[in-house]
Amino acid sequence: MIQLPICPVCRELVVDQPAENWTSAYRGDARWWHLADNRPICPDADGNLAPAVFVEDQLPVDSATSAWIDAMTELFALDGPSTPARLGSAITAAEHLHRWLHTATGPFSALLSLHTAADVASLLGYLHRTSRLLARVHAQTGSYLLDQARQTQFTGLDDDSDVRDEVIDAAEDVQVWLRDAADWSAQSAQATGVAWSRIRTLATLTGATSAPRTDEQPSGGNSASPAVAQEPQEASPEHLGELVGSAFGDEAGFSPALTHTAARMLGTAASYLADCLGPARSAAIPTPHDLADLTTSLTYLTHTLMGGLQHLAGSPRGSESDGLDDADATAIRASLTDAAVALRTAASHLATASHTATGPEQQDEEQR
Repeated sequence: MIQLPICPVCRELVVDQPAENWTSAYRGDARWWHLADNRPICPDADGNLAPAVFVEDQLPVDSATSAWIDAMTELFALDGPSTPARLGSAITAAEHLHRWLHTATGPFSALLSLHTAADVASLLGYLHRTSRLLARVHAQTGSYLLDQARQTQFTGLDDDSDVRDEVIDAAEDVQVWLRDAADWSAQSAQATGVAWSRIRTLATLTGATSAPRTDEQPSGGNSASPAVAQEPQEASPEHLGELVGSAFGDEAGFSPALTHTAARMLGTAASYLADCLGPARSAAIPTPHDLADLTTSLTYLTHTLMGGLQHLAGSPRGSESDGLDDADATAIRASLTDAAVALRTAASHLATASHTATGPEQQDEEQR
């Protein structure tokens, strides 16, 4: 479990360095400072600065990844080997986690990965610690590089080499850039730390604790009506598709509430698709065949939406136009017509993309 230091008096988060020393590799005299405002830790009843106490951040861990967490804790222990190869492994692992977090905090993924305020607090704590680490790494790496650039055994250049001074000048430039990066990272860590402290307070006030959760999916086949079915975030993707199909099927009723719900769900689906076409593309669309399937579906959806817009633009005026003068109503209908024409063009391009992605071999098989 991750141990979080807090002030025993006010229960706020504390850190073992003042903010102005976050780029340093060294701690001071075992003193602590409040993370939110950089104040020294609160004094105890006798007026002495109280020592920090540690609490566990109750992060939920799923069964599929707990073994990997244990393995990484052992592989990258502070008293473990420090070699270029081990550092390379740590960087590679961090890159994978970075890409995953990029996707997990997307507009749709966050609905699944950040259920409560406590979950958000845990993520902000990670971001704060990472930003502080980057600030220190930037500053220390720049100083190390400059010191080593002056050493013959590091550069392989003799003192009388023609390019030695150029190498040192370049290292000094790099140190300046990294120092700037360190300062900005420290500022980011401060801002994230304040947000982390505040969101922990919010989680406490709302009672939104990160209770342990499992990674098990509920069983499918629930025949209950949409009104009493499981909440979408508790259903498997397949079951959620069934619920949506039941709620908005051919026999579904129509109302403003359903319209608003459908529009919001469509917006969520569109955001998820945008994520799949962007940062999550390598996982969501790993092969040309997957791309062909996706563009075929998008072509159908685009045609459907185009038909709906055309019908709305060409139908007689109804109550939806009440309160609009003739000029405004005509302008809106003209805009809907233009939108339908644009969607028709988009559908044509999507169909071409689907055909191209299918590839000549699969096209031949489909024609047989």
